[in-house]
This record gives sequence, structure tokens and C-alpha cells, in this order.
Amino acid sequence: MAVPCAQLKVFSPLEALTEAAATSIRDALDRGEGLSRTKARDVEVAWSTTALPTGTPRPAPKVVQVRRVAGRTMVCPLQLESRARLAYAALAGQVPGFVLEALIPEPRGRRVLEQTSTAVPHVLDHPFVAPLPWFLAFAPNEQRFTDPPEGRGPRLVHLTTVGQAGNRLERVIDVVGSVLLDADDVLGALGELSLWVDAFDPGALLELDHGNAGRLRGAAGLKRDSTCAQLWRAVEALEEGDDHAAAVAYATARAAWSHPRRLARAS
Repeated sequence: MAVPCAQLKVFSPLEALTEAAATSIRDALDRGEGLSRTKARDVEVAWSTTALPTGTPRPAPKVVQVRRVAGRTMVCPLQLESRARLAYAALAGQVPGFVLEALIPEPRGRRVLEQTSTAVPHVLDHPFVAPLPWFLAFAPNEQRFTDPPEGRGPRLVHLTTVGQAGNRLERVIDVVGSVLLDADDVLGALGELSLWVDAFDPGALLELDHGNAGRLRGAAGLKRDSTCAQLWRAVEALEEGDDHAAAVAYATARAAWSHPRRLARAS
């Protein structure tokens, strides 16, 4: 069973990719291999729960998720192997070796994951809950809740451009760095996110999809979610010198996702 994850995805215009990557993706799209969100998730789950843990030497499928916006084709290469290596490296820094061996008992699988990945992933994954810095790439009016009668349940999504996200993150870094003391952890997380965003074309789309992780809160919790708005209230309060209001807004935003966060710690 796959762990519920929130995902931050970049959908790049084809012309922003390298010539080789764009040609490869165009060929795949011509073959009808561009995936919807649902099909992309199915591919991710199938590979991560079968070939990856067992160490089966079957390469990950080189597939892309597609969005069409105003007549433009925007693509998000899933880069499954690169993302798996990054996740493995992060986990290896947090747990002892015997835990890694229990999770991926086949040595071949661990050797594959221990290879260095230099590719910048178009997708960031986080188990159970989206990190709070992710919300600050978006404005409150850029979130959308849907709960269709058919499909896979309620969904909360935030959508903006990479250029807008980069500008917002720079503003928050400036505010936090100039106002707060002992904010190294917060600044580090914001800085890493800003560097990742800056690796892409400003005209690309940035999407925060809470996915299965968001559904841990239920439809009602997602529909009334104000995390993005509360965090921006905190930033604006810091700019105005109102530390108390900033602390209250931040605590409100953090509390909204306390249940998924407890599940992440328990796991």
C-alpha cells in the first residue's frame, strides 16, 4: 500500500525543455502516452509498490503528466527513478540501516537507489502532509477545492506560475531573515524550495496537489482550509511588527494539519 503523499509539481512548456527532452516527449505524446493526473498516480503507485521494494531490475517507465492550458501543452515528466533516489537519500539520513533493509530487503534495489541523481525533479513528494513552506508559493485565491460525485474523492489544489511563486518565496525569505531570530531551519526550508523553483522556466505552472494526503482531513476539512491565507497573515503581521498576530496566524495554519502530521510521526 502506497503512503499518502502531497505533491508539488512543475508543468513546463515544451519549448522550455532541452531539445532532446522536448523531442522525446513530443514523440511520446504523438503515441498517445501523455497521462492524466489519475493515470500518472496509478503509474507511480504501481512502480513504487512492486518493482522498487523487490529490487526487480525493471526500469521505471519514462512517462509524463500533461496539462493543456490556453492551447498550450504543459508537461510534467514523472522522473520516477530520480525521485526514488532522492527519497531514499532523505530517509537514509533519518533512520538506521536495518530499517532501510527491512523496507527494501533486496540488495539490488538498495544499490539502484544509492546511485547519485543529478536531475532536478519536476515533482517533490512529501508523505501525509504538505510542508507549510509550500503554501507560501501561492496566493490564497489560487486554491481550488473539488468534490465530484464520481472519481476518487475530494481534492484540494493550488496553482500558479513558477515566476509568481519565486517572487513570493523571495519576499518571505526577506521578511523572515530580517525579523525573526533563530530562524535557520525555516530559512533553510524556504531557501531550498526557492532554489528548486528557480530551476524552471518562469512561465511554467506550479501545482500543489494534496492528493491522498489531503483526504486524511476529509472533504469538510479540505473545503474550509485556510492554511495559505493564515500563513500570509503571519508574513504580513511580521512586516508590520506584530509578532503576536504572526504567532497566532502561524499556529492556526499549523494546527489545521495536526492529524496528518501525527500520522507521519507515527509511521
